[in-house]
Amino acid sequence: MSTPTRRRRSPSRTLALGAALAAVVALAGCAEDGSVSVPEFTLTGDQVQQFLDDARSQAETIGDDVRSLADEIGSLSEDARPRAEEAVAAAQDAAEEARAAADDAATATEDTRAEAEQRLADAEAALDDASDRLGEVADSLTGADAAVRDALERLRTRVDELRAELDGSTGS
Repeated sequence: MSTPTRRRRSPSRTLALGAALAAVVALAGCAEDGSVSVPEFTLTGDQVQQFLDDARSQAETIGDDVRSLADEIGSLSEDARPRAEEAVAAAQDAAEEARAAADDAATATEDTRAEAEQRLADAEAALDDASDRLGEVADSLTGADAAVRDALERLRTRVDELRAELDGSTGS
């Protein structure tokens, strides 16, 4: 299995992305030019787009990791394989939900803001659950399954990073 390339994001960039989504969710809407005004700064439409691009990229990276795990999971014992498949599927589903929730939050209006905030919270919970499931399966694997365990742990790290970004963006 090839090791996926991991994009490193500086702490200040991650903080800025979190602030960007928090600002979008907290406000009723944005100006016609796509900018959002917050007392401390103005968030442009480009910054909101960058957050969305990053969330999509993270979801795609998780999807790539899931696809690369398919053959390795097939080598697991018959009792471990279904649990691993379910955990990996939960991670992919949660990542896609997080991407969709970020899209909703970025386009939320005053009327849809509460729904967008709830969808973000639900996505965070799904990512947290997927992380727990991945950890449980990885912890149960030993010996010959070390490569699968390591791949599951890498996937879990990516899921945790996406959850942390959403968590930071909503101020939870």
